Amino acid sequence: MPNREDITYVCKLSSELTEIEKEGFVEVFNIVFHTKYNLEWFNWKYIDNIYGDSYIVLAYDGENIIGIRVFWRNDIEGYLCYQPCDTAVLESYRGKGIFTKSSLIALEKTKGAFIYNFPNENSLPGNLKLGWEINKLSYLKFVFKKSKLKDETQYIDDDYLVWRFTKSPIKRYHYCEKDGESYLLFNRGKNIYYVLGRFNSKYNDCFIKAGFPILFTYTTKETLIYKIFKNRATIVSFNNGIKNSDKIYIPEYKADYF
Repeated sequence: MPNREDITYVCKLSSELTEIEKEGFVEVFNIVFHTKYNLEWFNWKYIDNIYGDSYIVLAYDGENIIGIRVFWRNDIEGYLCYQPCDTAVLESYRGKGIFTKSSLIALEKTKGAFIYNFPNENSLPGNLKLGWEINKLSYLKFVFKKSKLKDETQYIDDDYLVWRFTKSPIKRYHYCEKDGESYLLFNRGKNIYYVLGRFNSKYNDCFIKAGFPILFTYTTKETLIYKIFKNRATIVSFNNGIKNSDKIYIPEYKADYF
């Protein structure tokens, strides 16, 4: 087993990866997360990205990829943005600083951009240690009146909707309608859905219509649900040299895990 000093790192734009590197990336991801993704998933997310290239850090032990870290290109309202995601380190190599080293390499490459993330409770301390700040806390809110959905949701642009949601090779999404508006839904089990945003109704046929769904949206105010279950999403950000970052509002539908 190598020491930290023996692990080497390569950072490339997603379009620069060779087929062997792509396959190694997917293999490590599948091992760590117990998935069965393939190159179709990789190419959809990183090659066909409507915003352009992402930065991908590969950690090596010799010629073998043993860790991956991505800063995924995911712009917001015209601002250059990246979202860290798909971080995976083989179990026998954990505790060697690969997360921190990979993050620092990617941050150096993304100078002049706004970085945001939706970390879980395990990775949140690591983000804060690297200088990230809590941007906002997001709480689930039960939708009592669907008539208010339009005021409580953001519109998802057509280009993003098509690439991110209609063409996803790993997930299917639902929708519902209210007062002539279409709402994109993420299924959380049985008949429970999170409302991700509004979209152009001409794309309704790309999604599954939900019948009598139980809906939840997000709010920055503490809700009764949070007080009972203590669940919330923590959104962090890092200004890597971009101007007017205080004007950037991070929508929940931008989260990688949806």
